[in-house]
Amino acid sequence: MATLTRNIRINAPVDTVFELALDIRELWKFKDVALTEVDIKPEGVGTSARMFTHILGFHIEGGVEYTEVVPGQRIVAQVHFFAEKPTWTFTFEPADGRTTVTAVGEWIVKVPVVGRPIEGMMVKEHESFVELMLSNLKAQAEARTAAA
Repeated sequence: MATLTRNIRINAPVDTVFELALDIRELWKFKDVALTEVDIKPEGVGTSARMFTHILGFHIEGGVEYTEVVPGQRIVAQVHFFAEKPTWTFTFEPADGRTTVTAVGEWIVKVPVVGRPIEGMMVKEHESFVELMLSNLKAQAEARTAAA
């Protein structure tokens, strides 16, 4: 197993940050990635979407589903995208009206000999992805807080 961990401090209350992250359309919004078949569940668990993108001219599709939600504290998302199936865990920790969000991605590639190197490549490949995801969440939450 290989893991990728990143965190960010957001100048917004945990309720605001968590509400945005719970909306799969907001947390998983990226340039060049389309979300379709979005299914929002009131309690969060089972919320899902299909994802589409193009890499080197190839159409790639997959999905993401929230498999665990602890309100205001934690969201676990299972991703099925092309040849990878990482699990992402997002935790939300309040402190003095701010929120620290930690994202942990875990990859397990059960292929003898090459599995571990592939896991390492997946982690490296997703560093900028998760940093952008957290930066987007920060910008949205801080803008919403400023407008309130």
